[in-house]
Amino acid sequence: MHNVSRIAAILLVVLATVLAMVAFTLGRRHQEADAMKAVAAPTAPAVPAPPANVARVVVAAQMLPGGEVIRATSLREIPAPSMPEGSFAQPELLVGEVPRVNIPEGTVITASLLSNPIAMQLRPGERALAVPVDEISGVGYRVQPGDYVDVVLTLKTAEPMPNNLAKDQSQTRLIASRLRVLAYGARDLPHVGAAPAVKTDQAEPPARMAVLAVPLADIDPLVLGAHSGRLSLALRHPGDDGMPSDMLFPMPATVLSPRNDLNAEQRGWLALPENRAYAGVAEPGLIGRSKTSAPPWTPRRTAPPGLEIIRGTTASSMRAQPPVTP
Repeated sequence: MHNVSRIAAILLVVLATVLAMVAFTLGRRHQEADAMKAVAAPTAPAVPAPPANVARVVVAAQMLPGGEVIRATSLREIPAPSMPEGSFAQPELLVGEVPRVNIPEGTVITASLLSNPIAMQLRPGERALAVPVDEISGVGYRVQPGDYVDVVLTLKTAEPMPNNLAKDQSQTRLIASRLRVLAYGARDLPHVGAAPAVKTDQAEPPARMAVLAVPLADIDPLVLGAHSGRLSLALRHPGDDGMPSDMLFPMPATVLSPRNDLNAEQRGWLALPENRAYAGVAEPGLIGRSKTSAPPWTPRRTAPPGLEIIRGTTASSMRAQPPVTP
């Protein structure tokens, strides 16, 4: 009986061992079959990851000399993970700009490398001039760069009175018309195409000055008016192109008198805006109290025609003598 049980136990152990070996063999064959199928199967194309947001910036295609106008052939675009502050995304936005310094090849061009944007907005014959403003004289801080304004001068003067007394009087007049505003306070004209500057949470301080594009002939009155009186801006519609005529009123005398030995052509040069600005204007000229300036040229005097005097039936002629110049 004991022998039968022992034989049965041995058979069970042998059977379990055989089954384990069969299971191990079948499992290994299954793994090898799967590996062979994986090798034999065609490789599926990898699914491309969605492209990241790639910016394009403009760089110098060659060395850009400072002070020389940038041409289209000197620029190219390259991809970049982001746009640096003040950089540009389109080359045509930089054509015609002028670098302040030499820009090496491959350098990302930013607004800080270019000439003053206010200077580049000036037209021939214009100068950028800052005038003081406050809430009243600055149209309640409603002026924006790109607007057009008139400039009005208010000036206090002392009017002589009897008994050696003086009475204060105020006078006002328009001294410049339709001037473009290039900057107002901390705000400048926008630079189209440039990456926006980083904004801060600090409140914008009230404007204390306005930068205007001023014709050369109007610089002297504006500067003198800012020091002698009070300037006020008058906002106007951009489509209103009405201008006062300087041919209807006498021109104020200049600070510098023209030389006496000028010929006719040189006297004509006195009317040029550059020369009138150089000659200057005195404070009385701002309110019309100075003598009229000499004309650009003086016509040559001719002798007056002869006079015929009739006495009864006798006629005689007499030529007037030319006036004696003191």
